[in-house]
Amino acid sequence: MEKIYIKNFIIDNNVIEEEKEISLYPLIFISNKYNYLANLIWYISDLHFFEFYKVNDYEIMSISKTISGIIEHYQYSTVIDNNMIIECIDFVNDILEKNKDNILNKLFPENKNKSIEKLLISCTSDNNININSTFNDESNIIDIVFIYNNSFSFSSRAFFSRKIDIFIFVIEHIIKILLTGNIYRNAYIADYNDFNFDYAVKKNMAVRDFIYKVHEMNLKENNKNNNKENSNIKNRYELIKMFFKHYNSFNIFIENFSLLEEEIKKEENNNDLIDLFLETINRKRNIFITYDDINYLNNLISDKRFENNIKVY
Repeated sequence: MEKIYIKNFIIDNNVIEEEKEISLYPLIFISNKYNYLANLIWYISDLHFFEFYKVNDYEIMSISKTISGIIEHYQYSTVIDNNMIIECIDFVNDILEKNKDNILNKLFPENKNKSIEKLLISCTSDNNININSTFNDESNIIDIVFIYNNSFSFSSRAFFSRKIDIFIFVIEHIIKILLTGNIYRNAYIADYNDFNFDYAVKKNMAVRDFIYKVHEMNLKENNKNNNKENSNIKNRYELIKMFFKHYNSFNIFIENFSLLEEEIKKEENNNDLIDLFLETINRKRNIFITYDDINYLNNLISDKRFENNIKVY
């Protein structure tokens, strides 16, 4: 998988990171002192930066020929080779470079004196992605299967209205696969206890997303319980389990995992959590965790079943 490269990342005049390359392994641990970095990685790997994309550049890319093939044929197969992948990465890096300040302002509206010298996706390996598509011109629905390095396949569906929409759809899936090894969205579990909508808009983007998802979960649970007040979220451990239940098709980011220390000291909870993480990784979803004390994570890190799927920063 490709890496996110960050250089001289500053928030409130504090250097968050001088220089770092992050590979998104299936299970990642990073120190709590990098919570701002976790927010940034959540944003980049979820491709939120495409909101700053300017339409008038896309035809310069050779991959637009692939998009034409998808649209113009009922069934279509092609290979996005490494040269085309590099072109896609260059295209995305141009968006990131031009919008570094916009991205930080969007992510961290409360913070001042923020900047980043370099923010890009670094291409470190040869890749190819096979694309097999089926286009139903009556319903304007396109089904596409993406096969990554002849190993993993992911299927997705898009409603076609304009060529540019399919272009963005394909580019987003290519970049998502290269960064995360899957095509799934991200859910962020913040270290934050005030779920008031009125305050959510003032918080950073990851916390806002977290608050909205907590409300969404509560609504679903209340509907299941005939609108009775939801009592399933009793503590942070239960909250995390609820996220894995309701957002089981997402990659999960967990901020300040050390707050679970007392709960995961209980053997049954520790085993349940390990089983939950393993099941998530086996379904090609990733877990990103920030921690306070690495010693609390020894059971997770030393578990041989996570071997080759884990990275501690």
